[in-house]
Amino acid sequence: MRNKVLLLIAVMVFSLVFPTNLNVGYATENGDTDELDIAPSYYFIYYNGEKQDISLNKDVVLHLNGWTDDTQTSVQGYLSDRLGDHEVFSMNVGEEREQLSISDEDSILYRIAPSESYKAEQVEPVTFTDQTTVVTENDNGTSIEEIKTVDEYGTIVHNQGLTYYSTDENQQKTVITKEEYDALNLVTDPSSSEDAEETATPSEEVSEELPTEDKVEQEKDQDASLEKAETEESKSKEEPTTVMPKAEASRALKAAVVNPSINYSSYVEGIKWQLPVKDGELSGTSGQAKRLEAVKIFIENATYSGGVTYKTHVQGYGWMTEEKDGAISGAPGENKRMEAIQIELTGEMAKHYDVYYRLHVQTFGWLGWAKNGASAGTEGLSKRVEAVEIKLVEKGAKAPGSTDKSFITKPSVTYSTHVQTIGWQPNVADGEMSGTSGQAKRLEGIKIDLKNKPYGGSIEYSTHVQTIGWQNAVSNGELSGTSGQSKRLEGIRINLTGDMAKHYDIYYRVHAQSYGWLGWAKNGASAGTEGLSKRLEAIEIVLVEKGAKAPGSTSTSFVKKPTVTYSTHVQSKGWLSNVANGASSGTTGQSKRLEAIKIDLANTAFSGDIVYSTHIQGTGWVTNSSNGDISGTVGKSKRMEAIKISLTGDMAKYFDVYYRVHAQSYGWLGWAKNGMKAGTEGLSKRLEAIQIKLVPKGSGSSVSATKAFKKAKSVFLDPGHGGSDPGAMAGGYTEAGLNLAVAKKVEKLLKDRGYIVYMSRTSDTYLSLLDRSKKANELNPDIFVSIHHNSTGSGSTTASGIESYYYKYNPAYPSVINSDKHNDPNRVMKSTLLADLIQNEMISATDATNRGIDGETLAVLRETAVPATLLELGFINNTAERKKLVTSSYQNKLAKAIADGIEEYFERF
Repeated sequence: MRNKVLLLIAVMVFSLVFPTNLNVGYATENGDTDELDIAPSYYFIYYNGEKQDISLNKDVVLHLNGWTDDTQTSVQGYLSDRLGDHEVFSMNVGEEREQLSISDEDSILYRIAPSESYKAEQVEPVTFTDQTTVVTENDNGTSIEEIKTVDEYGTIVHNQGLTYYSTDENQQKTVITKEEYDALNLVTDPSSSEDAEETATPSEEVSEELPTEDKVEQEKDQDASLEKAETEESKSKEEPTTVMPKAEASRALKAAVVNPSINYSSYVEGIKWQLPVKDGELSGTSGQAKRLEAVKIFIENATYSGGVTYKTHVQGYGWMTEEKDGAISGAPGENKRMEAIQIELTGEMAKHYDVYYRLHVQTFGWLGWAKNGASAGTEGLSKRVEAVEIKLVEKGAKAPGSTDKSFITKPSVTYSTHVQTIGWQPNVADGEMSGTSGQAKRLEGIKIDLKNKPYGGSIEYSTHVQTIGWQNAVSNGELSGTSGQSKRLEGIRINLTGDMAKHYDIYYRVHAQSYGWLGWAKNGASAGTEGLSKRLEAIEIVLVEKGAKAPGSTSTSFVKKPTVTYSTHVQSKGWLSNVANGASSGTTGQSKRLEAIKIDLANTAFSGDIVYSTHIQGTGWVTNSSNGDISGTVGKSKRMEAIKISLTGDMAKYFDVYYRVHAQSYGWLGWAKNGMKAGTEGLSKRLEAIQIKLVPKGSGSSVSATKAFKKAKSVFLDPGHGGSDPGAMAGGYTEAGLNLAVAKKVEKLLKDRGYIVYMSRTSDTYLSLLDRSKKANELNPDIFVSIHHNSTGSGSTTASGIESYYYKYNPAYPSVINSDKHNDPNRVMKSTLLADLIQNEMISATDATNRGIDGETLAVLRETAVPATLLELGFINNTAERKKLVTSSYQNKLAKAIADGIEEYFERF
């Protein structure tokens, strides 16, 4: 029996040496096809390599960026929707439809065909044709045919796969199985088993043993005997046969026995199952950007017991269940890429052979050879396998090629920080936080390293340290910063080198004192702060494939102390050169006025402007200017008297602007900040110089408004009543009219004496009591004086004289808008003094009856925040007194007395 088996193997070898099958490639068409069980609608894109946009629905747009390479076998594209742009991917070019997911629920079908001009349309084919291609046709009547269904656009919409046929005695084709086809084509001209038995010799039964000199001689004799038998047999037949000479078959048999073969087939994107190849041949594609989705591997002519096991790493699934001996591993037809593979021999085969394998991987090309169950390919990088080669090698023999970098995993960046009072923290990796947040603890040192590098190169980093500045760069786990010196890290720079820098970007962001998490920096850019004395408290670092999106916002990753620059226009000198950051602009000791100013910001990491306004001689406060615009006048010989400067936007969140002025008669006044007034107002004093600086928010010295700004005393005059409220009336006169007449006379006198005067009304208009106090509080004068005339009501009266009131608290009348100040003892004291001084001056000037001063909870006195008094100048319904009250001369006496009383008050305060 053993002899029969061995001869059968020899005959099989014979059939391989003299094959009779013929490969044919022609096609036929059949208009009748079954209804397709697929959605027929798809996008047909004639593509010319230029950037194009295709709107897929109201939310999703497909962007085509161009060919991925010169082969024009795939197109680079990406999707955008309401969430923004998504990752770039490759789209296959070919005759078949491809599927593209546009959301978690929806997908589209498309076909891309190269074209000189661009056109994209959504088509719904209605005509389908079966095309049959004869793949193989053999002399024994067997054949293999492939059937594809195409539409009227020439697009393959369905591949029905391979069908195997044999021809019966009536010359009719009959469908058979693949196994039946293989059996029929295994041996084409077999020798009889009887011949095999006749030619068998004892030496064949021990052919598996290693040859000795005796056995070699024995084999030579055997071969000669076989040749002789063959010659005699050929003479006894009329026609010669094509049977391999038996001696040659015997030698081929021995070769077949000792050389097993590893066979493998790949399921390729757009192609499906390829025909098997073996022993190091390429299965898959190269240069077509097509993914492998599955493999089948098996051993032929195994000389020992055992087989082959294998498993694949598949997109979305990870490592799949182990398969063996020709079973499918992967996810064919699911549009999921193979990313890696492990192959291993079993049984006795594993003792006598090593199995080597290597993969052609997206971006990387051919990787090194792996062997005996080791991983080959990539993991965690989303790279497709495009081709595979597998070889059997005698145990311990050399690998078929380089074994470097047979498997590439996603590289990892690891880092540890030294934290105030905590010390070195455990290593974290890939975007995790190292440090603390919300604990106000400084980072003092850092170590950073790379793991699982797929390429050569290193990671380098440098830190900006308190009182030291930027340190020299270190690399690969070395310490940057300090340890045990209590010095804060303030900034950091990190970059990759070598091939790592060609394939990856390194992103990093820091949590900085006062600012929180700043934006992401990358590839050596500075992150953190410089010149602001702000500690770093935490850091995150992550590797990203070259050119891919940042992990988050890259806005404001580094904050450097910004610069404020300014220039002044000086009397007889013109514009001076720019100065910055607290330097003086202008002159001192030369009695030269500032006439205009320009202020700007430089090196700002945050949004926002610098805004400023000046108080100009004869004009007052002018409209705001910003960012280098002129505020003031040029060529008009008008002095600047005061200035206000402020920041806006994020600049105002993180910085204070400080400024002070050198004023005529006063010299350098105190510092103002953030919109406060600096200089003088109402005193006709020129500004001669200015200094401006930026200070991190909240870190500057305290300021005093009274030291930074000197202003002429201001008085708010309130002529009572008006408009629809005439007040008391008698003898054809109204109280409102008399009140306004006296108030205007007081206004002129005070202004002539250098006071700033505000009026609640300047004409016969109505203003409510509360609105009078609101207006005064907004202007913030030094004092408030309300002018009224008295009355006892209807009819005439003999009551006469002048009286004045200050505020007296009454719980029955709570304050509406002045709850903080209405009953302030200091205000009440000053109000009482103000009323008394004016009352005394009026009595002295007019000899009127002195009705004295008293406290009342009158509305304007209660709701006004500054010292206030209400004056009753006389009784309008007393005929004799009215005759004086309506005369200009008596009004002048009253006005002067009021002004004198006010001036006397300001001499005390």
